[in-house]
Amino acid sequence: MKVPIREDHIRTSEVLGMKLHIGVVGVVWLAGTGLWAADEKQASSKGDPRGAALLQEAAKTRYTWNPEVSAVSGKFTWEKDGKAGAGTFRSVLHKRGGLSITAEGEAEVPAEVKDHIGSTIMHRVGPAPGAPGRPQPESVIVVEDDARGPLILLLGDSMNSSQRVKDGKLVQVNRVMGGKRFTIDVTEFEKGPDGHRVYPAAFTVSWWDAATGNKLEKQSYTTQGFHLVEGQMFPKAEIVVSEKGDKTTTLAIHYSDIKFETIHLQGVGK
Repeated sequence: MKVPIREDHIRTSEVLGMKLHIGVVGVVWLAGTGLWAADEKQASSKGDPRGAALLQEAAKTRYTWNPEVSAVSGKFTWEKDGKAGAGTFRSVLHKRGGLSITAEGEAEVPAEVKDHIGSTIMHRVGPAPGAPGRPQPESVIVVEDDARGPLILLLGDSMNSSQRVKDGKLVQVNRVMGGKRFTIDVTEFEKGPDGHRVYPAAFTVSWWDAATGNKLEKQSYTTQGFHLVEGQMFPKAEIVVSEKGDKTTTLAIHYSDIKFETIHLQGVGK
C-alpha cells in the first residue's frame, strides 16, 4: 500500500480559514478528525487496528456539551487593534443558520469575531440525538513518535488528513485544503467536570503553501478560564494572536451571561 505522506513533508509543507478563516477551523477540526461516533465502529481489516483504537480513545475524551443542550446564548465584548465593541449571541444547535449575533452600540461586529464565536460553539457540539453514527475511516500509523504521539493517516481521504493521539487525547490535525497545508497543534487541555473528557484550552494553527512549502500564517489561541453553567463549560475569554509576514494582530473576546437551554431526552442523564 502506497502511503503518500512523510513526517518531514508534513512539518515543512504543513488545525480551526486563517484566512480561509477562523470559522473554517471548526469544520476542519470536526470533519477532519473523523472522531464522531468513532467509539461505535470497528476498524476495517484494511486499516491498522492500533490506529483505530487510538482514534476511538481520543473520541471518548473529546469534551462536548450534554446532548440535552439545545441552545446556548450570552453576551460578548471584543477588542482588536484599538477597535472594540459588544454584542449578544444565541445559537440553536443542530440547526443550519441557527447562530444569530447582534451588535450593541454603533460598532458592527467584525466577520472575524462572528466566525470565531461560531467556531467556539461548533467545537462543543456532539452528534445530534438519534443521528446515525458515522463510520470510522480506515487509518494506518505512518510515523511512530513516543514524544508527540504516533502519526495516524486516514486512508483515502481527499484532503490527506492525518492526526496525532497522545495520552488518549487528539493533539494534532494535519490537512490540505484550498492549495494550503495546515496543522493544528493542541498545547494545553482543561479537564471537564467529569474529570475524563478534555477541552483544548490552547492551540496553534499554522498554514503553508502546499506547492512551495512557504509558511503563510500562524495563529495562536488561548482560553482564559471557563464559565461553568449547569455543568457545561464555556470560555470566559479567548485570545487569538495572528502572525502573517511581519504583522502581528491580537483579538480578544470576553463572554458573560452564558445560558444553556435544554430539552429532555429519555435515558440521557445530566
